[in-house]
Amino acid sequence: MSKISGYLRNWLVWSCGLLVLCLVEGCESEEPPSKHPPALARELVLFDWVDDMPQSVLDAFSREYGVKVRYVTYQSQEEAVEKLLNGEVFDVAVVENPFIPALVAANRLAQIDFDFVPNFKNISANFRDLAIDPGNRYTVPYHYGTTGLLVRTDLVGEEVTSWNDLWNPRFAGKVALRLQQRELIGITLLSLGFELNSEKPEEVNAAIDRLIDLKKSVVWVDVDSAKAVAKLLSGEALILLGWPLDYQVAHGANNAVSYVLPQEGTALWSDNYVIPASSNNAHTAAVFINFLLRPEISAQIVNEKNYPTANEAALPMVRPEVRNDPVIFPSAADLRQAHFFLPVPIDPESLYGIAWDRFVAAPVPVRDDK
Repeated sequence: MSKISGYLRNWLVWSCGLLVLCLVEGCESEEPPSKHPPALARELVLFDWVDDMPQSVLDAFSREYGVKVRYVTYQSQEEAVEKLLNGEVFDVAVVENPFIPALVAANRLAQIDFDFVPNFKNISANFRDLAIDPGNRYTVPYHYGTTGLLVRTDLVGEEVTSWNDLWNPRFAGKVALRLQQRELIGITLLSLGFELNSEKPEEVNAAIDRLIDLKKSVVWVDVDSAKAVAKLLSGEALILLGWPLDYQVAHGANNAVSYVLPQEGTALWSDNYVIPASSNNAHTAAVFINFLLRPEISAQIVNEKNYPTANEAALPMVRPEVRNDPVIFPSAADLRQAHFFLPVPIDPESLYGIAWDRFVAAPVPVRDDK
């Protein structure tokens, strides 16, 4: 069985059966660590996506433990990984699956002391012990989601069904994108009929050529959902390459906004909590992660941010309208067609690094509106 097939099997099992199991059997109580704990730090630094972690959760942790949480954000995984590789100091970071092996190889992640993370038992077995981190020595699975197209159907109808629609001349100058290296190269590879994680130079370079051609149609937007969605709601953009949280924000303001998983298949991502090796507060970081894995806290994050969780014990506490929303929790059929981001080298001298530099440096092609 291929690596991708294994991922699909795990995600499908989780999606179709795990929710029922948890609803029926309930959840175990948290057990205290067996070790004598060191003193907690006075401040903890969380390094995460913009608008990813609810402030209400951080405030609850601070009230209970007396630890201030400083929330430092990034705009892309590539930016986050670069800072972690450079040894910048954070106590807990959120990192996607494909970037974990490079950080481990560079000794930039600390091994997690699971004596102080007993709530790890709440993580579904289908998210544990993956190839990116056998034995979960460095990672605690957090949440996952799809990548799709948000479309103003009141302005363009229902015709958007494919990644190729981003290049439709009808939408020239009206396509909103974020500057996300793996995501943009990946969906362009899919649009050309190639694998999401292709490492064939001719395919990656063909994708970059096509991305350069797309530059003339792009409205660049911030990673922050509210700022990105504003371009769609104003009509400045007709299509936004985005995620379920974007859809919840946009659809709440205009119910004509739809979320399309293209016919070539969505690109699936999965985030993890990690403790950077630069942290001097590894114990406090472990306590914080354990707090986030409480069922009620994980459910609070899902209910506020609309991304499905790897924490199976949290599922009974997720609001039914969230749990039953196929944009948030994809159907088995959508998962069967999905593609998973896998590790590929992205350092400056790698195939992806050189190709991406070529895209960034390329001038915007002249648009022919005739």
